[in-house]
Amino acid sequence: MKVGVVGVGAVGAAAVLSLVERGGMCRQIVVIDNTHRAAGVAADMRYAAPLFPGAGGVQQMHEPAMTADEREALTRSAAVLRDAAEQAIATGTTGTT
Repeated sequence: MKVGVVGVGAVGAAAVLSLVERGGMCRQIVVIDNTHRAAGVAADMRYAAPLFPGAGGVQQMHEPAMTADEREALTRSAAVLRDAAEQAIATGTTGTT
């Protein structure tokens, strides 16, 4: 089954994530939005899709095919997020204003 989600604000992105988490419910998800956000949400979901959650947590991971440039970009992004999380923990920042 092919599913289309029009608009990827909070509700649309949550709908896409729900479809991805239900693995196997549909073979293809089409994300449509009039901004660059659709491409970003689609990329986020591609990186989330390799996780197969189960009752006890993640039970299996699928390693997506990535080019060397994509793997390097992912590694850099992970380092930025790790550094930001460590800084937030160290300073007691909650991220809310």
